[in-house]
Amino acid sequence: MQTDSMAVDSTRSSMMPTILFLLAGLVVLVVVGLVAWSRRSRVLPVAASAPASGLASVASTDTKADAMPDRRELLYRLHAVAFEDATLAEPTLVDAVAEAVAGHADVTAAAAAILSRIETQPRYAPRRPQLLPQLMRTVNDPNASGSAIAAIIGQDPTLAGNLLRIANSAFYRVQSTPVESVDRAVAMVGTDGIRRIIAAALVQPVMSDGSGVFGRFPTIIWEHTLVAAAAAADHAKLVERDDAFAAQLIALLQGLGSIIVVQVVRDQYATRPGLVPDARVADALLDRWAVSTARRIAESWELSDRIGLALADQQRDVDPAELSPLGRSLRFGQQAGAVSMLCRHGRMDDAEAQRVVASLGPNANAIENIWKRLRPRELPESDELQALA
Repeated sequence: MQTDSMAVDSTRSSMMPTILFLLAGLVVLVVVGLVAWSRRSRVLPVAASAPASGLASVASTDTKADAMPDRRELLYRLHAVAFEDATLAEPTLVDAVAEAVAGHADVTAAAAAILSRIETQPRYAPRRPQLLPQLMRTVNDPNASGSAIAAIIGQDPTLAGNLLRIANSAFYRVQSTPVESVDRAVAMVGTDGIRRIIAAALVQPVMSDGSGVFGRFPTIIWEHTLVAAAAAADHAKLVERDDAFAAQLIALLQGLGSIIVVQVVRDQYATRPGLVPDARVADALLDRWAVSTARRIAESWELSDRIGLALADQQRDVDPAELSPLGRSLRFGQQAGAVSMLCRHGRMDDAEAQRVVASLGPNANAIENIWKRLRPRELPESDELQALA
């Protein structure tokens, strides 16, 4: 009996390595199978169809959509260009901002106090034209002639001066000869063109001279604002079938809000010469105050509730389907404009730009047509911006 027991134990001992080897192989097979299933479940198969073209092709074949920058990252990257501070584009910005704000509490508190009543600060906010209600009614009337619009503008010398200055800028100029009258501006760019210039003239910010702390920011962000406004207007017209002028005006107001926030921060640092300005502080205040500043100006101008709602939508981290139509157009304009500016400044290549833009909405053909106008070419910068007018 003892001999038989020893034989059984010997047999079991000799089989143990084989059993362990088989179990190890089974575990490997299960793990490989799970990995394969996981990858297959994340990448949905593309149905067989005719080859797509342009952005539609990019959208249908891109399998790295989850790796693309979201709207906040796009703005961080744009701000990194405007502030000339590469750290702002890093995903770990939150901790750095918390430390920076803690060290610059006086600047943060003083800036917030001004921004909370910005509509009463003529140093920063553009004045509300006395003829704004009449002008808005006429501009929104599809049957209004360019001469009727020009007649209203002519009654406000400040607004007329702003309009002519913008009409002669690189972004809107259509010929080398200066435009010296509102009537001439209307004749040159047409009724639709003058509507776009009016929107820019209404919200033209008080720009700094480009020197000093954060001196490059207003110029870069105003360029982005003009591009974003053109994209938002086109999106409203082609995708949402909505009011293109309102979409453009909202985008301009949001850009104005960003510029005002940074101007306020610059002034606060100027009164504290012993404190080294920190772009992270300004960026954190932009997150908190840019949209609300734009909303306060819109409310003080008694603009429509739809404009206020579209601006409020930008503070909501929800799917675009849950936004108002103008809110979707504004969000599209902000993101597409940021992509265009990042390309223009060499911070994004064309392949990534096309992937990002293709992900911004379901109407691929319309979005592709809009992107054709925004996409930087091998041209001088002034010509690129002029092509958007």
